[in-house]
Amino acid sequence: MFNLHEQLLSLQEGEPKIHTTFTFDGVDSTIAKRTLNELTDKLVVNGENINNEATFDKLMCFARDVAAMDPKLVARGLDMLVTGFENQIKQVASTLSTPGYDPTRHAEALDRYAFLFQWAVERGESTASQSRTAQAKPRKRRGNASGTSSSGASTVAEVVPGWKGKLLDLYVHVQQLMQLPLGRVWNSVPERDTFIGVFMRLAHKAMENPAYAKDGDFQTALFSTLCVWLQNYNGLYSLVTMITQNLQHYEHLCEAMAQLVQLAYDEYGGTQLADEVLRDIAAKSFSSVHDKSGPKNTARFLVRLSQLAPKALLRQMGLLIRHLDSEAHIMRSAMSDVIGHLMLYLAAQEEQTEITKNQIGEYFDIIEQRFQDAHYLVRAKVLQVCQFVCSGPAKFPKRRPKLVGLIVGRLEDKATNVRKHAIRALSVMLETHPFSLDGAELRVERLEASLEKITDELAEMTAQTAKQSAKVRVAEASESADEDDEDKDDEDKDSDDEEKDDDATANGEDAQENGPDFDNAGLSPETAAKAMHLQFQQRYYRDALYFVYQLQEAQPILLQLLGSTNKGEVIEAMDYFVSAVRFRVDGAQEGIRRMSHLVWTPSTSATDGSTEETRGVRAKLLDSYMQLYLTPSDRLSVSENTSRITRNLISLTFGATLAELTSLEELIRTLMSEDKIGALVVDKLRSVYAYTKQQLPQAQRRGAIIILGMLAQASRAIVTDDIDMYLRIGLGAYGHEDLVLAKYTCMILQCLGSSRAKRPGQAPGQEEEIKRLPMTNPIFDGLQRILEEPRRDPEWFPAAEQALNAIYALGEKPDALAARIVRNQAKLVQGLLPKKHDDDAMDVDTNETLPVSSLVDPWDLTRLLFVVGHIAIKEIVLLESVEAELKRRKSDEQPQRKKRASQGAKKKGRKPNAMQVDSDSDDGDDELNQIAGTTEDEIGDIVSAIRERELLFGSKSVLALFAPLLVHVCHNLGKFGDKLLAVHATAALAKFMCISSSFCETNLPLLLALLQRAKSPAIRSNVAIALGDITVCFNNLIGENVHYLYGPLHDTDPRVKKTTLMVLTHLILNGMVKVKGQLGEMAKCLEDKDPRVADMARLFFSELSTKDNAVYNNLPDIISSLSMGTNAVNEESFARIMKFLFDFIKEKDRQTDNVVEKLCQRFRNTTDERQSRDIAFCMALLPFKSERSVRRLLDGLPCYQDKLADSRVYKHFVDIAHKARTQGAQKQETKTVLDEYELKLKEARAKATGEDDGDELLGVDKDDAQIQSQVSQYSDDEEMA
Repeated sequence: MFNLHEQLLSLQEGEPKIHTTFTFDGVDSTIAKRTLNELTDKLVVNGENINNEATFDKLMCFARDVAAMDPKLVARGLDMLVTGFENQIKQVASTLSTPGYDPTRHAEALDRYAFLFQWAVERGESTASQSRTAQAKPRKRRGNASGTSSSGASTVAEVVPGWKGKLLDLYVHVQQLMQLPLGRVWNSVPERDTFIGVFMRLAHKAMENPAYAKDGDFQTALFSTLCVWLQNYNGLYSLVTMITQNLQHYEHLCEAMAQLVQLAYDEYGGTQLADEVLRDIAAKSFSSVHDKSGPKNTARFLVRLSQLAPKALLRQMGLLIRHLDSEAHIMRSAMSDVIGHLMLYLAAQEEQTEITKNQIGEYFDIIEQRFQDAHYLVRAKVLQVCQFVCSGPAKFPKRRPKLVGLIVGRLEDKATNVRKHAIRALSVMLETHPFSLDGAELRVERLEASLEKITDELAEMTAQTAKQSAKVRVAEASESADEDDEDKDDEDKDSDDEEKDDDATANGEDAQENGPDFDNAGLSPETAAKAMHLQFQQRYYRDALYFVYQLQEAQPILLQLLGSTNKGEVIEAMDYFVSAVRFRVDGAQEGIRRMSHLVWTPSTSATDGSTEETRGVRAKLLDSYMQLYLTPSDRLSVSENTSRITRNLISLTFGATLAELTSLEELIRTLMSEDKIGALVVDKLRSVYAYTKQQLPQAQRRGAIIILGMLAQASRAIVTDDIDMYLRIGLGAYGHEDLVLAKYTCMILQCLGSSRAKRPGQAPGQEEEIKRLPMTNPIFDGLQRILEEPRRDPEWFPAAEQALNAIYALGEKPDALAARIVRNQAKLVQGLLPKKHDDDAMDVDTNETLPVSSLVDPWDLTRLLFVVGHIAIKEIVLLESVEAELKRRKSDEQPQRKKRASQGAKKKGRKPNAMQVDSDSDDGDDELNQIAGTTEDEIGDIVSAIRERELLFGSKSVLALFAPLLVHVCHNLGKFGDKLLAVHATAALAKFMCISSSFCETNLPLLLALLQRAKSPAIRSNVAIALGDITVCFNNLIGENVHYLYGPLHDTDPRVKKTTLMVLTHLILNGMVKVKGQLGEMAKCLEDKDPRVADMARLFFSELSTKDNAVYNNLPDIISSLSMGTNAVNEESFARIMKFLFDFIKEKDRQTDNVVEKLCQRFRNTTDERQSRDIAFCMALLPFKSERSVRRLLDGLPCYQDKLADSRVYKHFVDIAHKARTQGAQKQETKTVLDEYELKLKEARAKATGEDDGDELLGVDKDDAQIQSQVSQYSDDEEMA
């Protein structure tokens, strides 16, 4: 008699006893096939044949030798067993359905089949597992980090053909068998459970294989079998144990176990299974430190189960809710996710009972509390929960306002991930807002107008109702007064009623003022319904306005996040502003304008991991603008879409600043180069620009030419195809009426030249060389007319600037035309021109009695000085372009000349020499050589000499005539008394000084005097820029006066400070100025009241920290500048500044050690208590991670032991010791040094104070705590930024 239990025990102890010497291991394949065929024939005919001992012994040999057999033979053998098992099940089913037959006779055969399946499948799975391990190791060495293998031996399903399919068939048959009344087959329950347990263990073994877990059909069959076991054979606790073990050890089974619980709960009445599993999870305590896989797997199980079977989770939420306080943040995050899915489930119920509503409200309260979780991943998950909860069918209008407020608060979270999800959540709130009336637009003006209208209607209705009620009550009172038989009690009652009526009338007036309160009592049904409808509308518009106000509160923060270094935040902020513009949110257009600056996001190398992210920002920007402005509508025709796109493009220029127009130009150029803007749009823009039939608003015509100029940067044909149009409109009558139009027309004409800077990413030779135009071209006549336009309009100056730019960009001889223009301008101010050039002409007579204003009109003089100043700059540019062109020609000619020399030498029969040049070949180059020399250095020397001696001092130079006049005007700005003249004269002087070093040296004192004494911020800003330009041109002249560059940093006007900071940033970062102790002045800008100045200073130091330890090298000078002298900052500002700067050296141990030594030495030369506190504070900012740093601190104790009497100094050193001790795992040497240091520190403190207070920190000022708090806040702001 076969005993399954005993055989399984023997299988665990070793190999069961087999009564045959036959083996499949090493036997000839023919014999093995014949043996399997014989066994198959027996089992197919009758499954009971397995009870034959000889047959069963050979079948056990097959199970034993599975690992050594050919995979094809294994497949045949497994198919044989499954087929025999299927036949046996059919026989059992037939016996159970036929009265009079004993079903227990099938028990032995079923046990034998179970035993064979246990042995064969377990042996095969173990072999495959070993094969997977062997396959994974070499692949991991070759760089596969996961260690997985894609070879044929990776899983049993791939090693043995049809293995997984046969196991699938097996469990389908097992499921059919378990649905039969098996209690009649076995005589005892333990025997039946032993049989069933074999297949449940195999199921558990199969689930461990990820290949099976990913197969949907296999998983369904397996889970259905387990659910039948649960339903019919009391497998609850065994299944609970299996599920909990799988959750603990197998990551790939987390979601599969949730599907198993859901299947049992929904289809097999497995309520108790879900309850037991969830109770077991609720009873556990998770730690994120010691157990990482446990909470992670359980969290995934709970989240998946909340999606599949939320009703099952709801039953045990009272127990599971304790995991919201779990130490493991993964569990807190998972519970937030679970609550979100439960809220969606409850909101989707058709019957919304009071209990359901209260439950949803409680869950919302929990979600709102989780916004303050200590871990950033939990806060990020809560924001994700808000996203999918509010994206569902239910809008939750009552809970949205608070949620939006909390989301807006998370926009300033320290963690980047949280801020990113907060932006996305806010976008979801906007996309799914419930205010769909009025086309779902959220314009404040429209919403306020609608609210005011409804409020007025309600007020009118309230007043009418109050009057009608009063009339009715007065009539009733008069009728009652006419009655003869009326008691005094009734009279008193009537008087009381009248008083109540008066109160009701007063209440009605109050309701009229307050708006939402309205009494429907006494109204007709129609009037009451209308009043209720108006009340709902009033509440709707109030909620909509409050929502818009919340969005407007968030938009300044989102504008800052557009400049974030994290590309994910930037992309999410862009998505928000695109959505906000579509919903017409006020202020969103500013975000779209600010987004245009992202077009300058630099590209990174292909090896950089952030390449895709960086390109994603630029691509996202282009897609956003395409979506908002360039995507045609399906509801409109082609012509209507063209007009719409044209209007959109023109509208982008309305109110745009110069920086925004510059970024927009690059963006439009990129779109045009990618063929995103069609020819129809270009033609429509031209038609708007050239429209003359009726009066056209100036902004539209200006916008058209601006956009055309941007498009022309990508396609020069936009200009060349119709030059006459630009001359007729922009340089014709319309241009003279509107000088802004003329300015942009001059800018687009410059596209005809080839002087545009080469753009990043442009291939060499891609730019097209355009020949300069002769000076007789009509273009120059139009440009000259613009320059000589007599109208007094401030817009003339930018128009004249662009006209001169166009002349020098296009003309063959621009200086000749410029000279004519200057002569014409000079005729108006000829009375001031000196008659000869001598030294006396540059002297200024400060005692002149004749008013200068009587000699010339300041406007004409201003125009003249502006023109000559800009011509001076353009002459410098022209000389540089000539120099570059000559050098290019030299470079191109050199190989050709060598080639001709070689050919000539061969013809004359001599060996060619690289140094020899054929004289015949030089004839064509003689003129060039005579003018520019034969080497690049000679070319540069000649051009420099022209610039230095000819432009301002040459006898034929036009500029030389006006240099004395310019100096004269700048010396006598007060006498002229014209602000515009002062600004342009100063700018022109600065431009002249960039030409010649001798002229610059002579007039540098005048420029510095203007910087110090000028009252106009514009003049001071211009001089600051000029000093930067002079530093670039003549660095040696500024060397002794470098302190003047830093002077404007203390200017009272923020524009001057910002300009100076920009100039210094450019000079220092590009190595044009050597920093010599002036960085302290730059550091003070970190605390500037103007956020633009402070942000620029932060950017400066961040960039400076990447250049050769510049911050580290200048740190002592910075500390001295901030802590000493009359311009020292207060202690709070000093603390915040040093906290920011020390972050740049904390990661470098060697620098930290040196800073410790230097700061200790500074104590010796310090007698001021303030400086001692500042130095101690700086030392407390260092990390002290190494033993060497602590040793230097100990060695420097004699330098500062006398300063320890100050409690705040002593506190800083105590903090240093505490920090060094808590820096993680310390070596024994470090601990020894720390112990020694702490002991000596206490002794020095006691000696300095004369008291034994080493263990106590006495007399610490409250101010120190305040400083530390402010520093912490500053640090938080920096991390957020």
